[in-house]
Amino acid sequence: DSMRAAAKVADKATARAIKKYSEGLVTDEDDLTGVLIGSLDAAFDRQVEGLTWSSSILRHRRGVAAQEKRIGADMIIHVSLMTPLQNYSKAVLVQAKRHEPAGQMTRNDQAELKNQCGKMLEISPASFVFNYAQRGMRCGSASKIKGSSNRDLYDACNWTSYRFFLELFRSPIGDPKLTSAYVSDLPVPYILELSAEGDIHSE
Repeated sequence: DSMRAAAKVADKATARAIKKYSEGLVTDEDDLTGVLIGSLDAAFDRQVEGLTWSSSILRHRRGVAAQEKRIGADMIIHVSLMTPLQNYSKAVLVQAKRHEPAGQMTRNDQAELKNQCGKMLEISPASFVFNYAQRGMRCGSASKIKGSSNRDLYDACNWTSYRFFLELFRSPIGDPKLTSAYVSDLPVPYILELSAEGDIHSE
């Protein structure tokens, strides 16, 4: 219940960011990523279903283009949990794109995305693509996107933002080798760290 509640909080925060995009208040991918991270950061500065969440944002402005080119990711989401039931510390790498439903990536854009996915996967299998669209954000695994011939990225990213965050918080996805110390060695434009602790004894 706590993880579902947290996923709903994340989903609503994502929806607020996408609403700004759909209203034309933000247009570029990197700006929208900043809005998304800021919205998530604000949403998790609170208690959710017995868990006390906290978040922090680290921005790396110098050499951003070179960093993204090197590792393929423009975002890292790190989550840690400490409860009597479960403890973990893990992260995922994310590359964000902007494509509307039924829209087709150009072959060059698809090749570039596959290359970015390959670079992320060399670092960790816990790598994902976020697709921004006016009707909502969709998520897909980098391994799936890298191996797909589907140029409709919205269709290829088959998870909702709620599903992504639910799986991240419940722990099926995420790389425990990407600890907070390790994350600091992967300088990308945005890093979001979320942590929670509480006395939850059952799911």
